Amino acid sequence: MEKSEKMYRSPIIRDVDPASERLIDTGMLHFESSVAGYNERYHRGETSHTIHVWWARRPHSAMRSLVFSSVCKDKSDKATSIMANLAMNNDEASLSEAKECIMDGYVHTPTVLDMFGGGGTIPFEAKRLGLDAYSIDSNQLSVFIQKCNMVYADAIDIKKAEKLIEKKGTEILTHLTERTEWLYPLRIKEESTVFGYVWTYRITCPHCGEKFIISKRPWMSKKKGRRIAMVSSKDDIARTESLTVKELSEEEAPFSPPWERHTGVLHCPECGMIVENVNVLDCEDVMTAYIKSRQGSGKDFVDANQEEAIPKTSEIDREESNLLQKLNTELPTSELPVWSGVVNPALYGIKTHADFLNRRQRLVLLYLIDELNNAYDELKNDDENMAKFVIGALSSLIDQVIDWNCRLSMWIPQNEQVGRGFCGPGIAMLFDYAETDQVLNGPANLWDKLKRICKGVHSFEHCDGKVTIQHAHAQQLPFEDKFFDAIVTDPPYYDNIYYSILADFFYAWKKILLRKIEPDLFSTTITDYNYELVASSRRVEEGQSPHEEYCKQLNHAFDEAARVLKDDGVFSFVYSHSSVNGWDAVIRAYRQSDFFVSSVQPLSIERKGRPRAVLSQAVNTCMAIVARKSMETKQPIELQDVLDWTKDYCTDFGSLLIEESGWSQADAGLAVIACTVGKMANAREVKDSTDVDALIAASKIVKDFFLEFSIKVRDSI
Repeated sequence: MEKSEKMYRSPIIRDVDPASERLIDTGMLHFESSVAGYNERYHRGETSHTIHVWWARRPHSAMRSLVFSSVCKDKSDKATSIMANLAMNNDEASLSEAKECIMDGYVHTPTVLDMFGGGGTIPFEAKRLGLDAYSIDSNQLSVFIQKCNMVYADAIDIKKAEKLIEKKGTEILTHLTERTEWLYPLRIKEESTVFGYVWTYRITCPHCGEKFIISKRPWMSKKKGRRIAMVSSKDDIARTESLTVKELSEEEAPFSPPWERHTGVLHCPECGMIVENVNVLDCEDVMTAYIKSRQGSGKDFVDANQEEAIPKTSEIDREESNLLQKLNTELPTSELPVWSGVVNPALYGIKTHADFLNRRQRLVLLYLIDELNNAYDELKNDDENMAKFVIGALSSLIDQVIDWNCRLSMWIPQNEQVGRGFCGPGIAMLFDYAETDQVLNGPANLWDKLKRICKGVHSFEHCDGKVTIQHAHAQQLPFEDKFFDAIVTDPPYYDNIYYSILADFFYAWKKILLRKIEPDLFSTTITDYNYELVASSRRVEEGQSPHEEYCKQLNHAFDEAARVLKDDGVFSFVYSHSSVNGWDAVIRAYRQSDFFVSSVQPLSIERKGRPRAVLSQAVNTCMAIVARKSMETKQPIELQDVLDWTKDYCTDFGSLLIEESGWSQADAGLAVIACTVGKMANAREVKDSTDVDALIAASKIVKDFFLEFSIKVRDSI
């Protein structure tokens, strides 16, 4: 073994029976798969991720390497080379070589399960590697995305579908442009240069009657030294405040928001009294600025004339009513959870999944759904399978409207672009937002989205692998005992993201269309969160501990994983968290199960930079915790052993990650803690200490080695 190769190997937590070793046991996964994300990040729009919205998905390239190494029984340098090649290439020759390498160790096609399918990256890559892939998820929208990308795709001619998606997508957007012409009077008057509209809210003070603006974000542009912002003006007779656009000098200040900084406390600028119970839907919608495209490049910002920019509310309401009747539906009435810090819009009057769009945005969305609905009926007459795939893929145009053109879509002055409303982990409240005319050539437009859909579908291909997608949950797997050769899964990370809450904003609208394609999946008002594996104070009964409930449910999932995994199978569990409780739950799940952790292999899979910098400053580090089944009784360990192991990992593995691989101190420290977690998970208990106290003590050692590292001691959200 070369010295440089030894440096990159992940430490072994516990030896594996040589008869059941896999490529993943060489410890090279963390290096090869970390590099894997680089190629993908610099070729955006060429994977399934670019089609449908889902959250916290891992790069295809890294998950391809993880799946391959989890099933491959060949541990030779050749197999490692194949894994490295897979990380950077997904062409037919590379995949064929990988399939051949895998099958050399089996008399049957290996079976692989993803217990938390999410956006479907793992089963997608398992299928491409010729494996029998199975995936489940408790969220209906996740199941639909996976079925669209894999099940529907397998039933049709993909090349024909590519052309049909481009053709039908172009027709749909052309019709949408024509049908929305009356909604955007400035298209003709301004020759399509106005693509954006900045909105805010005006409230009437209940104490003094002053009508004032409650915007929080006054800047229009800070790009390349520009200083364009909103400034306040006042009609003293009407006692009404307005905002206008101004290019400021270095000495001039923009509009000063009437909110106490970093709080939800609103003061009337006239009388100084606190205005409570702010409901933005009871406020006056105020259009403050147009965003215009320049000839060539760049943007201009000018004062808005609301009366000339949008039809009367009564006209929009009448058309909306007619369209809802045609679609045989109603506006979503499902309510947002009132949850401070996670779902803030619900605190300010945005109560339902219809309220987070303004009237014009909502009508555009209904027009789009109607066009997709018409296209599905037309395609279904010729080929129902093709109709499912084509309209399933094109339904992600709905995602684009919801995510980038709602009351929660931010205007970003630093780069003069629109920010997503639902990027997670929570949902922020905005008191000023950007509305865009998405059929014009501006940020987040639908034509560019169509191109990305086509590119994503171009990455699909028919392959030898089979796939089964089911709506089910990890705590009760719908499979027989000892069925799988490997379980490879990327679950929710404790309380990092509440997927069902985010998904419901999309589900509530997409179901109007997709209930035709998947009536069982889209029959409920919102998605099913009863079995969502997240720690939440809002998901337990009063007096219950969200941490204990999460641990209980994770234990059930691990017991089920052990039940359906073959005796010589591999359990690769991708996980990360910044809190002690998040790691404590993992320790407890392994400890009570039949699993022993064999290695922990950190993955830095969101890449920046080039050559050496490819392995530095990860913005998304997670851990592949590799485990095996064993009936061996777990033994207690001493606290001092835990601390000694932590020091050793800091000195050896953590330091090498920094010195030889260029990792940040924070990421190297997290990798060390994960290795310590693996050791603790294999023990029955830590003598004379709780697991939490042992983790805190270990984290202090890591902090001494790596000053940038930190881990939080906090309760669940």
